[in-house]
Amino acid sequence: MKITELLTADRILLDITVSTKEEVWDVLAQAFEKTGAVLDRAGYLSDVAKRETLGTTGVGFGVAIPHAKSAAVLKPALAFARVTQALDVQSLDGTKADLFFLIAAPLNGEDVHLQALSRLARMLMHEDFLAALRNANGAEEIQAALQARE
Repeated sequence: MKITELLTADRILLDITVSTKEEVWDVLAQAFEKTGAVLDRAGYLSDVAKRETLGTTGVGFGVAIPHAKSAAVLKPALAFARVTQALDVQSLDGTKADLFFLIAAPLNGEDVHLQALSRLARMLMHEDFLAALRNANGAEEIQAALQARE
């Protein structure tokens, strides 16, 4: 499954103002709920928080990729947020994150979240890709940057 199949324009949020990573998760989970990917936002967020206790999802380079398999997820989905103020996510490289990809995977589905993590990790190694995400003027530009790397 391609990243561009999981991330629809209505789940791309740019320049949101939040003060915690949990607020980012909630804003993105609302997008999942509105687009029919998640049935129970609170249940899904609880599973994301549980996953986060196992280890940080701050992958470095200013990026966090929180994720969870959850019974609250109806279909695999991806959401993206760029925040106005980078947040501490206890990242592996010590950087604060300004780019967040939230992955939703059904509990009894395939390991879509692992496939998405792997694909995103490869994309994030390219500085021009990160710059495109940080400088995009709209959802279409984010999708174009992703499509160029797939």
